[in-house]
Amino acid sequence: MTEHKSYNDRLKISVFTEILIYFIFGTLIIGAVSYVTITNSSARTILDQKEKHASSIFKDLNAYLDQFEGIAYILEYWIENGDNMDVEYEADDETRRKMHELLARKKNLSVMDSTEADIKALSPEDQKLFAEIVFNRVLMHTNHIKTAYDIDYVYVMATDDKFNSGIFLASGNDGSRPRSSKFGDAYTLGTTVTLTDEQVTSLKETLKKTRKVAESEGYADSYETYIDIPGYHVFLGIAYQTSDVKEEIRVETIRSTLRFVVLQMIFAAICLFLIRKNVLKPLKKVQKSVESYDKNKDSNYVVNKLSEISLGNEIGHLADSFSKMVLTVDQYIDEVQKITAEKERISVELGVATKIQKDMLPREFPPFPDRNEFDIFATMNPAKEVGGDFYDFFLVDDDHLALVMADVSGKGVPAALFMVIAKTLIKTRTLAGGTPSEILYDVNNQLCEGNDEEFFVTVWLSIIEISTGKGVAANAGHEHPILRRKNCEFEPVIYKHSSPLGMIEGIKYIEHEFKLDAGDALFEYTDGVTEAENKRHELFGMDNTVKALNKCKEDDPQKQISTVREEINNFVGDADQFDDITMMAFYYKG
Repeated sequence: MTEHKSYNDRLKISVFTEILIYFIFGTLIIGAVSYVTITNSSARTILDQKEKHASSIFKDLNAYLDQFEGIAYILEYWIENGDNMDVEYEADDETRRKMHELLARKKNLSVMDSTEADIKALSPEDQKLFAEIVFNRVLMHTNHIKTAYDIDYVYVMATDDKFNSGIFLASGNDGSRPRSSKFGDAYTLGTTVTLTDEQVTSLKETLKKTRKVAESEGYADSYETYIDIPGYHVFLGIAYQTSDVKEEIRVETIRSTLRFVVLQMIFAAICLFLIRKNVLKPLKKVQKSVESYDKNKDSNYVVNKLSEISLGNEIGHLADSFSKMVLTVDQYIDEVQKITAEKERISVELGVATKIQKDMLPREFPPFPDRNEFDIFATMNPAKEVGGDFYDFFLVDDDHLALVMADVSGKGVPAALFMVIAKTLIKTRTLAGGTPSEILYDVNNQLCEGNDEEFFVTVWLSIIEISTGKGVAANAGHEHPILRRKNCEFEPVIYKHSSPLGMIEGIKYIEHEFKLDAGDALFEYTDGVTEAENKRHELFGMDNTVKALNKCKEDDPQKQISTVREEINNFVGDADQFDDITMMAFYYKG
């Protein structure tokens, strides 16, 4: 036996110190968890801001492009003739001159309102001027957007239908980058780049109205579909450095985490002060009183000391409770002894009740050694000391055998008492003569009388003519029987049930006729078989019951029941038996 160590033998450490250590570790853990949580939160917040930022930019640029009535044709013109266009990027002086030149020849021409037909009606020279003028205006607006929104890149890009490459049409610049076709510069008109797989995926998702950011060489690109023209998709796009976003997230995370940790430490300090004052000091008094009782067993002294603690919280209740416990400990010991004696008495009586119940059921097998026309075997295993299941079989006369399988609602002693009544009534009424439906009708009416506890019993009753194998069965809400024809396999016999006995007075019960031939076998059972449950709360079920029966290839009813019981045990494993398990197997020899 392991020796119990007293308080004085163990390492002494105050509760306050323990709480302080817990608070320190708790603060560190909370800080670490908060850092991770706040990182995710900051990332979501900043990315949401970037998304709103992108939406605003796309809305602005989209609205500006839509002002040009013939923009679809103009975009197509830029793609096809970009290399031949004479455009200016960061200024519009030359473009103004071109506008004056064009209007001198086409006085009523409007850059904004000209349709595709209007533009096509111009001479090739004027179409080129028109495309250059619109390009400059669009480019100046993208330059303005980049400056206003402080974005790394904002652009209009076209891709072919197969997304082999991207053609940059208008790329904004605030003067901080050179204008060229090199990566990292503000792209010139017609700059063509090969798209990465991630960019292609993002562009395809954009066509489906789903925005997905694509990362490429330190930049994150976001797109929005603008228009489709023959052979091309035109997108609006923005890009920002991923390192800048990560830095924003890191700074915001550190700032928020520090604020949280400081507040946590202030809260912890206040809590420690209050705990020491209002909890630990009164608990120390309780501890000393308990130690005194442990040494001296002087309950009056302990009660007097604990009465000095006049707190109205749990500690005060603890002191009062311990005082009451000390005063009533002897009384509790006496009550425990009485309860133990009573449990032993009940256990003995339940043992007797178990034996009486077993003695009421047929237990001698073979039950009719002088009859060679059939063989029968049955078992009943209650979930508790006594149960509500029962089976019965008896000769009504020399040529008729009655088979009964029943299950009383509930378990334990009440179900067992109701079982005794039901079994007695069924057997007495069956021996008086009549069909199964007539028998169940009368028994049901008798059970309904004075049934204030509203017990009920499901019953399968069959009367078989031994000489011919003809039988009549009535099923009062019980399980379906399982039948095996000669040289075949067991199968459930499904037909309509009637209501259980003891529920509603005056019910008519349906009969079911059947015929057994030599070599046929019948198996009847209670729901404790099909509803046997394992630790995963899976039920044994009808299918497993039938499989278990078919696993036994012999005509011996006892071996059939043993096989089913073994399969149930293997299925259930260490799980507790929830319901009574009762089975009856009948073999007709003819």
